[in-house]
Amino acid sequence: APDQRSAPLTLSGTTLTGASWTVADAKDKVLVLNVWGQWCGPCVAEMPHLQQVWSQVSTAGKPVQFMGINYRDGADTARAFMRANTITYPSLEDDGGRTLLALRGKANTTPTTLVLDRQGRIAARVSGPVTAAPLSGLVNDVLGESS
Repeated sequence: APDQRSAPLTLSGTTLTGASWTVADAKDKVLVLNVWGQWCGPCVAEMPHLQQVWSQVSTAGKPVQFMGINYRDGADTARAFMRANTITYPSLEDDGGRTLLALRGKANTTPTTLVLDRQGRIAARVSGPVTAAPLSGLVNDVLGESS
């Protein structure tokens, strides 16, 4: 429930395109964070589902941002994977685990998907692979909350 959520996350990093990014950049948007690695079979299997939901919300103009958090891949490997699999939402480079520490132990498995509310607080978590229907439902639930 919104009144039982912890403090907003202060996550930041560098995207695979070299841009600085922070959770504050998604202010007033629902933010979907996904911890992934190209070496992780379940991560690879869920990527088309994440891309599907990202395409749907961005085409509909919904106030939602997606951000991947790459884990244990070099930037070149991660970029090549994203290109080869036509993943269009951005991802943060692996930074030796500092970004994962900012998630306060909420992403202990790969893959993990977090849905943050418009204040940057964790509203939902899926540990393990997620598919389009439940992810879309979680995003829409958080979108439907009053700000």
